[in-house]
Amino acid sequence: MRAIDIHAHWFAPQWVDLLEREADANGAKIGRNDKGRTTLTIPGVAFVSRFPPEMMDVDYMVKAMDEVGIDVRLFSLTNPMINWAPPEFGARLARAFNDGCAEAYARHPERFRGAMTLPMQAPDLAVKELERAARLPGICAVYMSMHVNGKNLDHKSFWPVYARCEALGLPLCLHPVNPCGIERMRDYHLRNLVGNPHEAAIAAADLIFGGVLDAFPRLDVVLPHAGGSFPWLVGRWDNGVATRKELKHMKRPASTSAASITTPSATSRRLCAT
Repeated sequence: MRAIDIHAHWFAPQWVDLLEREADANGAKIGRNDKGRTTLTIPGVAFVSRFPPEMMDVDYMVKAMDEVGIDVRLFSLTNPMINWAPPEFGARLARAFNDGCAEAYARHPERFRGAMTLPMQAPDLAVKELERAARLPGICAVYMSMHVNGKNLDHKSFWPVYARCEALGLPLCLHPVNPCGIERMRDYHLRNLVGNPHEAAIAAADLIFGGVLDAFPRLDVVLPHAGGSFPWLVGRWDNGVATRKELKHMKRPASTSAASITTPSATSRRLCAT
């Protein structure tokens, strides 16, 4: 049985190079930490992003995978992602990352796959990049944050992206970014320990109550971190559907819609069979 890691974050070197050249001109600030590594500060985001070599060097990753017995990794972009950028720059960042995934696959086709990133701050550009990147070798999924600059995932502007994901058979993998309530989670690493799991629940609720999973019944959605707090809340949501006027639009229990939402262990084989 192969060990497949579909929650593997990677910063494509050409993506970091583009940030270093042009982030300052596009509303962010490039810097260096005390180890001389690139940092990125984005207005309105509570933490500084860093790009360590072990999250950029594919040869290092192959060696690390061999040491712990991981056969295949699905590359995905993590914080800061690209939704903060002006649309045109965001589209260029997306192309740089997606092309980097294809290049990593070409170098190590037995070890890596890629989950494309999209400039969701401009859904029309996101659809164009989705169509382009879907033809790249090694790309087998779409990666998206659990909100887009404060817009929840049921926002109708995102539906054309979901439609193309469904039509192309590309699973939608979600990840937290700048979780809600972060101003109360600055200490004790609570942004990750508490914020990320609850972001998963909010994203799942948006997709279920907002009708996305009803509109796109063949769309597979993957939540990391074992689904966060989402699996533990479904029964409560069913009760809400049965009793709350705010949910009278629901045609079926939340748990029925939730069948489209899975965790990495349930989908890793199919994702990496491409």
